[in-house]
Amino acid sequence: MRKYLLALFCGLLFPLGFAPFDYWPLTILSISIALYLVSEKVENNTFILGLFYGIGQWGFGISWVYVSIHYHGNQGILSSFLITSLFIFCLSLYTGLTFYLIKKFRTSNKSLNYLLFFPVVWVTVEIIRSYLFTGFPWLIVGISLAGTSVGGWIPILGTYGASILAVMISGSLVLIFGNKKKIHWSPALIIVIILLSSFTLNKISWTKEISTIQASIYQPNLTLKEKWSSEGVRKTINMINSSISDAQEGEFIFFPETAIIFDKGDLSTWFSDIEKEAKSRNISLISGIIAKDVQNSSLIESYNRIEGFGAIKGHYDKIHLVPFGEYIPLRSYLDKILDILGINLINTLPGESYSLLKAHNIAISASICYEIAFSDLVRKTAKKSNLLVTISNDTWFGSSIGPEQHLEIAQSRAHEHQKSLIRATNSGISAIINRKGKVVNRQGFFEDKKIKENVYIYEGKTPFSVVGNFLIYGYIVLIYMYLLLYKRTYVL
Repeated sequence: MRKYLLALFCGLLFPLGFAPFDYWPLTILSISIALYLVSEKVENNTFILGLFYGIGQWGFGISWVYVSIHYHGNQGILSSFLITSLFIFCLSLYTGLTFYLIKKFRTSNKSLNYLLFFPVVWVTVEIIRSYLFTGFPWLIVGISLAGTSVGGWIPILGTYGASILAVMISGSLVLIFGNKKKIHWSPALIIVIILLSSFTLNKISWTKEISTIQASIYQPNLTLKEKWSSEGVRKTINMINSSISDAQEGEFIFFPETAIIFDKGDLSTWFSDIEKEAKSRNISLISGIIAKDVQNSSLIESYNRIEGFGAIKGHYDKIHLVPFGEYIPLRSYLDKILDILGINLINTLPGESYSLLKAHNIAISASICYEIAFSDLVRKTAKKSNLLVTISNDTWFGSSIGPEQHLEIAQSRAHEHQKSLIRATNSGISAIINRKGKVVNRQGFFEDKKIKENVYIYEGKTPFSVVGNFLIYGYIVLIYMYLLLYKRTYVL
């Protein structure tokens, strides 16, 4: 039982490497102890050991889910606890699978185990978790290194590649200290190589500065109830009007996800006025908006859209929707049940294409809320862009660690492509992130003031922008081929 409690404790250490704590060595240490336990100390029930680790890892790491369901979803304490616990348990199954596979892929060569095989297994499950059942790419190990001096490999290998290197460091620590009789210092060379190469690579500029823009980010700070009220609509309209009036010529203005909760056709005169004024002064206004389906004017069927006004052209409709939040999976089967429960959710339509927004010679890669967590999705437009923009409404999560983690994910996207990133949210955390993944300026929770900052515009591509995750996918496949064909190691 002591080993399971130790696994639970190590799991609790894992999220401390991520925002808002940012003690990334603790995540490394947590994984080291986990690898040692599952490979050296436990012969049976490795899956159960992984469950205990996962309960600690996810119970702490996604505690914001309870905040969202209870305080902002208006659910009772018991139902909120049960739903959150179920989610934690489901995610812990992934961790259990990781531990199980680590044990099954163990060979007689400890160095190969800890330096090659175990890191690949860990990241394989991270990738599976990122795509299965629409995906949940949260607390990816490599993200904890974004914006740090040891994140130099991120523009080359992406966050999954950084995860492999991080777990390699964890494995090296086990090789160094795992033998009580003797400390083996040779794996320390691996740690030194990884860290020194990361420091060095972090100084490389893969992209080139071509200009600067003056950017203003507005954070309306409306509660979920206010946002959909007539008072909230008036406040938003007044804020947008003021933002244009106060803007300097050529300025870029950013508003959050669904800041405008009505379609252009609903207030056509107002839209025409702001378009005309912004265009006359070369102002680029970017905002989230709810856009009605042309074939169905009902708000029940609508697009979650980011749209440009004035000097900026184009729009992007959110493609990767959140299940049960924006659409109902298997709706034809669940509609009757939802009707009985009195649940009436808006059915958001998915966008059809990945499109850039353009203002003069600046191409902008746009993503909406949860989409920023998917590196492959963001890369589709980021590789062709000069600036990254993501808009969100994190009011659901209050002042929990959720928005901090969401911001850190955005930092990793900026770091992968070495482009500035602008993040506009309703109630926090809005921020400007530089090309090295560091936060330049940010708004706190529940502040309705604006950020005004000069933002650098870049051209060029990082190796990750060109290759994406395919290099890591190829590496993983090669390792498994070696295991399966040459080592005759099978998962049973």
